[in-house]
Amino acid sequence: MQQPAGLSVNLDVAAETGIHLGDGSLFIRRGRPKTSYRYDVTGHVLEDQLYLLGCVVPTVSLAYGLGEPGIYVDREISWMSLRYGSKAVALFKHETLGLPNGKKTTASIPRMIRENSYLMRFLTREVLATDGILGYYSASNYRHKYPRIIIKLTARRVIEELAEFLHNELGMSVSLRLNIVDKDSWGTCPRHALQIACSEDIDTWRKEIGFSNPSQISRIMVFERLGECPPRTSIIDRLSFLSGLSSKTTSSGPIPLEAFISTVQLMRKSFEFPRLEGKEIASYVFRTNRRLQSRLGRRLPQIIDLRAAGEIFAPDI
Repeated sequence: MQQPAGLSVNLDVAAETGIHLGDGSLFIRRGRPKTSYRYDVTGHVLEDQLYLLGCVVPTVSLAYGLGEPGIYVDREISWMSLRYGSKAVALFKHETLGLPNGKKTTASIPRMIRENSYLMRFLTREVLATDGILGYYSASNYRHKYPRIIIKLTARRVIEELAEFLHNELGMSVSLRLNIVDKDSWGTCPRHALQIACSEDIDTWRKEIGFSNPSQISRIMVFERLGECPPRTSIIDRLSFLSGLSSKTTSSGPIPLEAFISTVQLMRKSFEFPRLEGKEIASYVFRTNRRLQSRLGRRLPQIIDLRAAGEIFAPDI
């Protein structure tokens, strides 16, 4: 089918397709009583907040020319969703890229991206950012210093295609686990996972693919300072440590604005992400909270201390 005007497969579309395969959902409903075209990206309201606002929104904008999305937060304040309503983008995703409408169990990486090793790097980076884990593990209950990447999806073909790319193109040692049914699964649909547990391969990932989720980036930065990254820490704890507000990655409160801006700048210098600068992210959080409070009586969990931010960001609203 002919592509919608202005839409083509480039590195930003490849990256956004990785976001879609991870935490994106396409909803196309045609005919009566209601026709709708919607694309959502959903993540953890705390750990993925900076990624969704500071990486996903600008990536979607660069890929498809869309403005700021609607933002929804559930009643329990556990997840947040970016919502786009573009017919052209929805049809491009479904009819040109071949991404499924609804459940993604049958999804595969679009051929025009899969056959281009350069584009595959951008897609793979965002699959990890959305539906992957970068963690540090211990041996014999000692320091948590051994890195591991795990990506787990319901789409078996995507996992197999990623594993093939990582092994054949980048020489990584990749292990697969298929048809996993565990307590984290949605319903009874099995999931499929790939794992990379070699430190040299993690280094290759950083060099060849990169990391874009600030939550994962903060783990790497903590490891680089401490020689380990303790488990069960939140992004607030890690940012507090990285900004010098805390000597350990212990339970912490919201980060002062200037400290947050400085820490994001360090991330961008070393990893080139998030896409937005710290002040831009803080402004976006401020505006989002104003809208959520007005419409739903809810707010995002506080990562940045914005109590005195009204005078700074009010003109941007």
